[in-house]
Amino acid sequence: MRMLAICLIAFGLLAGTTAMAADGNNSPAAAANAPAPAEPANSGSAPNANAGTSAAASPSPAEERIASELDSMRNLLEAQSKQLLEQGQELKEQKEKTEALEKKLSALLPANANAAGAGSSSPAASAGLVAGSATPAAEPANGPSASAALSPTAAPAPANAAAPQQNDSGISAKYDGGFHLATADNKFTMTVNGLFQPRFTEFVANDDAKALGAPPTADSDFDIYLGRVALSGSVFDPSIKYFVQFQGSTSTNTNQTFFLDWFAQKEFSPELSVQMGRSWTPYSYQNFLNPGQFMLPDFSVAEYAFALSRSVNVEATGQAGKLGYALMITNSVPALDASTQENFNNKLGFIGHVQYDILAPYGYQESDPKGAESPELTIWSSAAYNPVNAASALSNQTAGDRTVGATTTVGFRDGWFSLQNTGFYRRTLSDVQPDFNSWGYAEQAGYYLIPRRLEVDGRISGVLWGASDFMGFTPGTEVNTWYAGPNFPYHRITEHSVGLNYYLYGHNAKLQTAYSYLTGNTFANQGFAASRVWIQAQVMF
Repeated sequence: MRMLAICLIAFGLLAGTTAMAADGNNSPAAAANAPAPAEPANSGSAPNANAGTSAAASPSPAEERIASELDSMRNLLEAQSKQLLEQGQELKEQKEKTEALEKKLSALLPANANAAGAGSSSPAASAGLVAGSATPAAEPANGPSASAALSPTAAPAPANAAAPQQNDSGISAKYDGGFHLATADNKFTMTVNGLFQPRFTEFVANDDAKALGAPPTADSDFDIYLGRVALSGSVFDPSIKYFVQFQGSTSTNTNQTFFLDWFAQKEFSPELSVQMGRSWTPYSYQNFLNPGQFMLPDFSVAEYAFALSRSVNVEATGQAGKLGYALMITNSVPALDASTQENFNNKLGFIGHVQYDILAPYGYQESDPKGAESPELTIWSSAAYNPVNAASALSNQTAGDRTVGATTTVGFRDGWFSLQNTGFYRRTLSDVQPDFNSWGYAEQAGYYLIPRRLEVDGRISGVLWGASDFMGFTPGTEVNTWYAGPNFPYHRITEHSVGLNYYLYGHNAKLQTAYSYLTGNTFANQGFAASRVWIQAQVMF
């Protein structure tokens, strides 16, 4: 712009010079009309003509001023041109340096990208952490999960999550509910999620419970209750998905790590997906959730007693508007303290599930640190037939039983208040005693005293067995923290729990505490009771 202004000024001055020159010299027409000057008396020669010629050759003061201004302008233009040439040379040198640096960076990028990919391997959509709590027996975690597809309850991406970084190989990396890798065409993806729950437990049984066979001493114990790593994503096509999850725990007096889930899924449409492998079942709501998004540290006593947790199966699932469904054909579903996987006969299990969002979706988390912008209300119902292949103290069943059950959960949330009620029914068909009915329930609520930070909660849960079915159960073989009842046959148990949660970064980093008073009676109407304290920290990504 500066150079353009200078040029315009120069052209203006030149035009002015031309006009002034035209005004200072009479035009031919003016000269013709002008009166002739009077000649001197003695005009023998023509000296006046020579004098006129000499006067015209001398510049006027105006012409001298214009010439001076033009010289100044010319000098200014030359100086500006020189300066522009110097700046152009500097830009050229900077460009050469930048190109050289880019070449060095492009040579280093592939190695750095591979190193980052290797270092980030660790995980309900969560695509992520699914399925529940550790168990007191062989497998510490046949617990809850995320969604029947790839879990919707994984760790949420922070608001300031970094934009995807892409290297020369075309692989992008970012944090989005987990550490996410994807090829440029998005045909191959992987999300890595993780969950870590160290826990302290204090458990004390009263004298009546000790007289019935409860451990005589108190239990004060630190555990790595759950440690999980999950990998999920797609291969060859975004509709072909996979999920694999590892788990470790010390809560059963062991230090084992094993495959918890592994399945593949084909999504045909939002209304239909089919998956096959080992996975959590769509039977009960709490078992279906990511345990990192519980309101209290662990399952209710009713959930431990009636849950159909994990199995090897084939499942069809989908969502049509506010209605979701799942249909599963499965091997015998083991209880949380049983470890069988394969069928030993031709009896298969069946599970059917529907859920409906009456208001906004309640979602797949018992507590929402962000609160509800509008009222949420969802009803969840399932029914199941399960042939039992292994005895269980938690579920009060023995090998050879067949169970028919149903469960319903209603979840409501408004602002900073959450309410969740669940009921269970099960009929046990037995070859060794009369058939009997059993019932269970769990009611819990939570409220944020300080939004997003401090939550107080409470739960009442109970189990009522129709008959004792602990065939072959040996007192003292269960850990003494009463996940779903004491280590002796009982008729009824009730859990009264209160808790306090502090959220540092939502569910991704929080501290949970809970006190429970457990009371009940045997079939001979002998009462018993115990107290339990849980203090649990959590990191989830």
